Amino acid sequence: MWLVRQNASALTCQVASELAALSRSWIRHCWHHGTRLAAGLDEPKALFYNTAMKRLLVPMLVLATLIPFCTEGQQAGGTLTSTLSKQGLAGAKLERRYGNHLFVPVSINNHPGALMIDTGSPNTLIDRNSVNTFGLTVEKTDSTVGGLFGRTWEREGVSKVKSIAMGNCVVTNVPVAIADLSSMNPDRSAAATGSHISDSKAMAHLSGVLGTREMLKFGMIINCTRQMLYISPNGASSAVSQSLANFLVTRGFAQIPMRLNANDHFDVEGALNGQATRLIVDTGSANTLIDTQVAVKSGTGVTALAGYGAGGAGGLAEGVNRTTVKEFAIGNFKLANAEVVVAHVSGDVLLSKSATESNAGVLGQDYLSTNFAVIDVGGKALYLRRPDSR
Repeated sequence: MWLVRQNASALTCQVASELAALSRSWIRHCWHHGTRLAAGLDEPKALFYNTAMKRLLVPMLVLATLIPFCTEGQQAGGTLTSTLSKQGLAGAKLERRYGNHLFVPVSINNHPGALMIDTGSPNTLIDRNSVNTFGLTVEKTDSTVGGLFGRTWEREGVSKVKSIAMGNCVVTNVPVAIADLSSMNPDRSAAATGSHISDSKAMAHLSGVLGTREMLKFGMIINCTRQMLYISPNGASSAVSQSLANFLVTRGFAQIPMRLNANDHFDVEGALNGQATRLIVDTGSANTLIDTQVAVKSGTGVTALAGYGAGGAGGLAEGVNRTTVKEFAIGNFKLANAEVVVAHVSGDVLLSKSATESNAGVLGQDYLSTNFAVIDVGGKALYLRRPDSR
């Protein structure tokens, strides 16, 4: 979760005439008081491109290959991919790496890269170490970076990315923040030690995070379990959101409204052992994390985890504990004996001084992925279904 105070700028989207030529049977499967980028930058735009246009973009090998709709599992009435395709959305296949983070392979200014899918970040960030690779010109700002565990002295930069290609969709003129994101790319290619299990190969390198500003403007939908990202060139649409709701609710999903809080974080209603609160929906967090004071007030016992810690923005780390919440509610979706991580969360994130805005922490990938989460960013809705549902 990254906190940068800056002004927002507008997004627009346009559809190329090539959209009509796309097959309905196949589709190219196209990471926070987060960042608000400085105003005055050009507006980002998105367009689809067909097979001929793809040849103009050299690094297309980094993009996901064509796969059939049936990879999502066939049900009566078709698949989610086919349903959204009929509404004009393109799909990008997501990948999951060590640490339970979802990322999308991309081409940034015609250079291969990867962006973490992070609903805890309102805006897109690029790692300072990748600036030269993508040919970016960086302007300095007085904004500082922060996250779940507080702020650092690091100053943010801003830049503009000419193009980000995801699957068969290209977003152009994207304002981005520049920060040191090296903590997202730890070296885990060495032999096993007391702190990690050896990997057969190095983790995928992340170039930055894709934030909800672009997701919101392009009506993106995230399927956390099936690992898909859907993009609407026309932006968020009530018709698409209604079609999605009909599809999921009839298949046993609980629909949970999301809102944008004062920090521009998406949060949902929740409860810990019957005590009402709110939770930030954060796909950039591997685990669901509850603030220590909130956990204690809800009557849950906290078990110390000696030697364990959690990393946050700017390289900040915090010792963590764990607890079991006997009754854990996410909207109208209830879990019994839910294991969660406990740590001291920054008051800036918790919005603890506001009774109407305060939250308990973040809802992370552990419960999102295991409960088939589908996040309709444009329609501001979270959908969950139990693993044992039929």
